[in-house]
Amino acid sequence: MKKLLVILAAVALVWGFTATAMAVDWNFYGSARMKTFWVDRDYGDGPNDAGNDDEDADLQWDLQGNSRIGAKVKAESVSGQFELGLKGDGAGDLDVGTRRIYGVWDFGAGKLKVGKDYTPISQFISGQIFDDDLGLLGIGTMYGNRTGQISLTFGGFEIAFITPTSGEINNIAGVSAGGDVDEYLPKFEASYGMGFDQFNFAVRGGYQRFTLEDVTSLVDGDNNDVDVDAWIIGADFGLNFGPGYFKGALSYGQNVGNAEWNLAGLRTFGGYAVWDGDDDTKDTDSLMGAAILGWRVHDQLTLEAGFGYRYDDPDVDNSQKDDAWEIYAQAVMTLAPGVYIIPEIGYTDYGQSADENAFGPGDDDEGNQWYAGAKWQIDF
Repeated sequence: MKKLLVILAAVALVWGFTATAMAVDWNFYGSARMKTFWVDRDYGDGPNDAGNDDEDADLQWDLQGNSRIGAKVKAESVSGQFELGLKGDGAGDLDVGTRRIYGVWDFGAGKLKVGKDYTPISQFISGQIFDDDLGLLGIGTMYGNRTGQISLTFGGFEIAFITPTSGEINNIAGVSAGGDVDEYLPKFEASYGMGFDQFNFAVRGGYQRFTLEDVTSLVDGDNNDVDVDAWIIGADFGLNFGPGYFKGALSYGQNVGNAEWNLAGLRTFGGYAVWDGDDDTKDTDSLMGAAILGWRVHDQLTLEAGFGYRYDDPDVDNSQKDDAWEIYAQAVMTLAPGVYIIPEIGYTDYGQSADENAFGPGDDDEGNQWYAGAKWQIDF
């Protein structure tokens, strides 16, 4: 915390010296969030953390990992934002991370953004609060994480050149086992959207490629280069009708786990390419969809319910898909400006796991989970 105060003091000092040269507008903000949930997990045929298939119920009463402090800055044609995640949980205040840090230059015809921020494929249509405001990300809606990028925006169109990732290749014990990972191009993502009073929509997509060099074949013993291509496309929309609203999203991709579009392990095992044992991979297809329905009862109360579904289907003989679906209902209660209590209940069906030789742990029934509780949030 002392380091954080020193950083903020240094920023304020620099601002003081430069304020006379240009008009700089600083707007600091913060958000404190607590999660208070009872969670009951049935592991089906699979093992829990203790190595058996017993049901596990537990209380979550913690500071949310997405509690934050930050600032938005504006100086003529240049603007920016920094945001720090505050994850200390009572045992210490050592876990502070950079959620976002970027600058934007408005050059008239468009905008150039440099730094770490959300990427264009992210579909933020759900208000789900469980799992630190998950919003059905990775189990119904696409998510590209917050990562380093150079992006250009022209009206409703954005294209970003993003830090590439290699992920896991199933059937190879570790991504670099027997080979060297080479990334020759950045990850590409793009989106186009428009918004109106009662309707909005967006189409999104991404592509990434990397190579695992010098992989020893199990067929003939030769060393081969194995290429992994990952791509994803999707669309989302929102419709307002009086006090009500409806939102939907759909996406389809290949090897999405290798590009970290999957939130691996959260609800399914992930959507990774599977090595064929020789010089190529078998692709894993992933499909997701979500539907959100809400009703603004009055200024202090909004009701919302949502559903998300996902499956990952590896193109491997005798392998079955890994699927899951989730549903939730909530009430957003605004007690005062910036003060929220959001009760929520939800249920997850983890579906069926994939074959143990190709994709997952080999258990037929992955069980289910239900939760009930609330998020407490004060923005300042």
